[in-house]
Order: sequence, then structure tokens, then C-alpha cells
Amino acid sequence: MSDITIRPATPGDLDHVHNIWYRAEVEDFPHPLPKGDVPAIFYHELDTGRMYVAEAAGRILGYTALITRGSVSYLAELYVHDDAQSSGLGYALLTHILPPVRSNGGRLVCTLSSDDPRALALYIRAGLTPRWPHYLLHAAAGRLRPARPVAVDVVAAQPGDPDLVRWDAEIGGRPRPADHAFWIEHAEAAPLWFLREGQPIGYGYVQARSHEVALWHPEALALGPLGAHTATDALDCVLAAVAWAAERAPELALGLPAAHPALPVLLAAGFRITYVETFVSTRSDVPFDPACYLPSSSTLF
Repeated sequence: MSDITIRPATPGDLDHVHNIWYRAEVEDFPHPLPKGDVPAIFYHELDTGRMYVAEAAGRILGYTALITRGSVSYLAELYVHDDAQSSGLGYALLTHILPPVRSNGGRLVCTLSSDDPRALALYIRAGLTPRWPHYLLHAAAGRLRPARPVAVDVVAAQPGDPDLVRWDAEIGGRPRPADHAFWIEHAEAAPLWFLREGQPIGYGYVQARSHEVALWHPEALALGPLGAHTATDALDCVLAAVAWAAERAPELALGLPAAHPALPVLLAAGFRITYVETFVSTRSDVPFDPACYLPSSSTLF
């Protein structure tokens, strides 16, 4: 590792970053979709977070990105080129980006680990502890079986609605207006309120252009973030969001923590598990309830 330089990323590095991400995502699949343009999320992470690349002899071999919002630092990216797997480069990137935040007043650092045992071992060695499984779900809208009916109305919110941004900060555990703006502008997300008897019980987004979902399901709508103050309301809001989205797209995708009450209901309705991640963190007292909060993606959790 002595010939490796870890440095802050620049816009000129993002083509290489995109290539590493794409290769990692499609390595086990014989017929992936074309790579396409650099996703807007990488520019967003570069502009509003901290991104580093690992370089040797002018070649970028890995990268990482950390998004800090309020008291939460989320590791949004950690990828190593397949030529440099199992070389210690991932650990070098991780320990390079984590110390400044881990020593800052007990700040929570967390991420979603892939199902690769090497990745989970890497995070555990760096001081993060596995907390719960996180399930990625997909369904063909036309094949969904009816879930239990819910008396919840879905109402469009105004983009940038300060009340919706406030609800997300309360339920998701950190203020992040820049991410709300990103979802609307770059993910073509519809902001929604969920009402019972005219009163809001939850908020959410349905994204038309989630870069992670689009790689495998380009016609799918992605649900999240979506949250409520109680688990009962969270279940009703998710079911209402699924019904709303199923009328507008042929496929749906979302990710759910193991504790979320919508998980067994959606599986019974016809969603299937496509991937299992693990939520890991430096503290057990996370600032959100996994029974009440459905994240945006594994990048902007």
C-alpha cells in the first residue's frame, strides 16, 4: 500500500468513480444495462459531503464518500476496483475518512454494508457494529395482491415544503434540506403527505430516477424516504404509497429495515427480496426508529 495516495476527489475523478461503482454493481450479472452517464448523486456527494479517491501511478483504484447531516455521518460510498480487491485498500480508505468524525463528540457514524462478508468484516474492524438487516424489495405492480385497506389519503406536497423537511428531520434524525432539493431536482421525486381524516400522519417521496434502482429496473418507481411518528402510521403510509405508486409505474422498489411493520405485509402482497444489507453503526442509540422510517436508498439513507 505504500505507493497508494489517498486524496480529496475532484469533478474530474467522477468518470473513474462511476466506472468503479458500475463494475462492482454488475460483476455478478451477465447482461447488465449500459453504464450511462455519471449519476448526479456523485456530484451531490462531492459538493455536500467529503469524497476521497485512492490513486496509484495515475490510476484511481477506489473511492469513498461521507455525508454528514447534523449529528449523523453516513458512509455513502466505499468501493474498490476489482483489480485491488482484498489488498487492504478498502480499510485504508475507511480509516482515512472516519477518524475526523469518530472523534468529534461521539458523533454517530453508520452505513449499510453489502452482503459481501469481507465488507461486513471491514466495518466491524473499523469499530462499527451490526444492528439489523435491511431488505431491498421489488415488485411488478400488476402482480401485487391486495394488502389490507387503509384509510389514508395521499396528497402532493409542494417541493421544498418546510413542514415536510421538518418532519423528515424529526423522524429521520438529522436536518438535510440539500438532500430534499436533490431528490426533487435530480431523482424526479414526488413529495407526498399522508393524511388521515385530513391530518398529516406521515411524509414521503416517490422517486422516478433513483440511480441504484434504475440500473436494474429502469421503469420502476423507488419509494423513500418515508416516515411517520408511530409504527402503525408508518405501516399505513407505506401501504398508501405503494398503492399510489402502483397506479403510476409497472414496477416498484424500496428498502426496509427488519423492524419495519410493512416488511411482512409487502412480502405477503407479492414483493420479493432482491438483496439483504446490514445496517452498522458506531452507536446503538440511532436517532431514528427503524420501525417508523424507510430510507431513500443505500446512498442517501
